[in-house]
Amino acid sequence: MISVVVALLSLAVQQHWTRQQAKTDARAKQYDRTTSLLFKAIDNPDLLEAISGNSGEDQRQRRFRQIWINHTMVIFDQRRLFTRSEWASTVDDIRDFMSNPEIRRHWTQHEEFYAPDFRDFLNREIYGEKKGDSVKEPPSADEESDQLSPT
Repeated sequence: MISVVVALLSLAVQQHWTRQQAKTDARAKQYDRTTSLLFKAIDNPDLLEAISGNSGEDQRQRRFRQIWINHTMVIFDQRRLFTRSEWASTVDDIRDFMSNPEIRRHWTQHEEFYAPDFRDFLNREIYGEKKGDSVKEPPSADEESDQLSPT
């Protein structure tokens, strides 16, 4: 009887992890498609004008900054795939990237359109503007198992 319960529990955890990996893969594919579409528009002034009504250089630069901040958000969303040391190094890379004055200005103007946990991460860990729990490192294995619940 106990072995059946353990087997069912193991199956539920494996299914959860499989679903999480499928979601991660789907997000990565979605990001790739979005990036491809945006770069097509950036490379073609007529397409950019059709999308935004403005094919000026400032519009191209704004779209390019947006793509990179979106990419950073995808990395943040997948932070549990990193080891602690990889994530600490990645946070340093994000900090370097987000410290660029143009990226910082873009973030300040558009941060409201991003997910609350990503906003908190950037404002707390990267810009040091808020106090609270640190998310510099992915959660430990114990914390992750506490978060697992079959959906």
